[in-house]
Amino acid sequence: MLKGYSSLKRIFSLYLAQILNLLLGWAITKLNISFLSVQEFGQFNFFITVINSTFIFFTFGTFEASSRLLAILDAKKAIQQILTASLLFILVIYGLFTGFIYLSNSYIESYFSVNIFILINLFFPISGVYLLYDFWQKVLRGKGQIYALAWFLILPRILYILFLFMLVYIDKYTLQYSTFFSLISILLILLPYLSFERLDFSQFRQSASRLLKEVKTFGFQMYWAELIHVFLYHIDKLFIGYYLDAEQLAYYSLAFTITLPLSLFSTSLSTSLYKKFSQSNRIDIRILLLNFLWVFLSFLGLILLGPWIIENLFSAEYLESTRVLIPLALAFGISGQSKTFTYYLIVKGEGKMIRNASVILLLISLTINMILIPTYGIMGAAVSRIITFLVDFFLILRIYIKHQKS
Repeated sequence: MLKGYSSLKRIFSLYLAQILNLLLGWAITKLNISFLSVQEFGQFNFFITVINSTFIFFTFGTFEASSRLLAILDAKKAIQQILTASLLFILVIYGLFTGFIYLSNSYIESYFSVNIFILINLFFPISGVYLLYDFWQKVLRGKGQIYALAWFLILPRILYILFLFMLVYIDKYTLQYSTFFSLISILLILLPYLSFERLDFSQFRQSASRLLKEVKTFGFQMYWAELIHVFLYHIDKLFIGYYLDAEQLAYYSLAFTITLPLSLFSTSLSTSLYKKFSQSNRIDIRILLLNFLWVFLSFLGLILLGPWIIENLFSAEYLESTRVLIPLALAFGISGQSKTFTYYLIVKGEGKMIRNASVILLLISLTINMILIPTYGIMGAAVSRIITFLVDFFLILRIYIKHQKS
């Protein structure tokens, strides 16, 4: 599975794109920290969190079903037909999502301490671009277009940071403008990608029927699993927004941003091999060793450089973030070990087993977050994430072993 220069080139091309995407993200965070107040930075992060933890409710498994079909199909015409059916489904989902965001605005204002009422009122029509961004990543993953995916990851942030420099230059750097350009940057990159795709409306009914069947038998199982995982990904921030305040959310968000890269290599590795996983009977042990060693060395590097990064690359005002660097780094290191098994099981159609494991994780995470965050603040959130990712690793490993025996 790792044979040949081509596979390694694809893996490291995507990984380098992820790293560049990370560095651009840090530069964006630095600009936002420098020109927004701590409260505004917390509001910005909470708005993005609400959008990204909500749109998954409206996918109904279509994203993963489309990606898996694109991975297992070889005929170009069949791929174009499935992609056409998927895009029309996504347009309907986009409309439902943006309508929901607008209608739920008053409820968000009532139940959360971080106020994003104005941001939603202004930007709900284009808030669905994060949904489209996630969908297109899965399309490129399924088609095995790793180089196109690498560019797709970094181009929106390159454009966004250019817009932010423009705001600095014209002295118009506000929370509203920063949020607007974060959304519009994705849209401006996505449109050319869509325009280069050749759609095939012939046999649309058959393609839509095949897609719906895949959604029913596999996608809907993954829908519940993905719904839970996205919720788990943002649950600590949501609880911090509920129990604490915007400043504590800002500190935690910065530490989260710095430690998240520990899982990037694992994501790049698993994404690059996703289509090949569909034709393999097992995961090559060399892939697992490469993943472990790279993540471990990255963990050690982050432990040494993390505090310096916060103080010198961001702001000494955020030194409070250093308290949760090590536990969050450990959490994302553990998460990285789970990804390869998870991607393999997804393309093999083990949606039901992954869904069941996700339910267990949800119950555990809700319980420990509600206990630890009110008592220990952001440190409690970090410890909760360690426990959650550790349980996730053992559950996914158990499913993989069971799959091999079947």
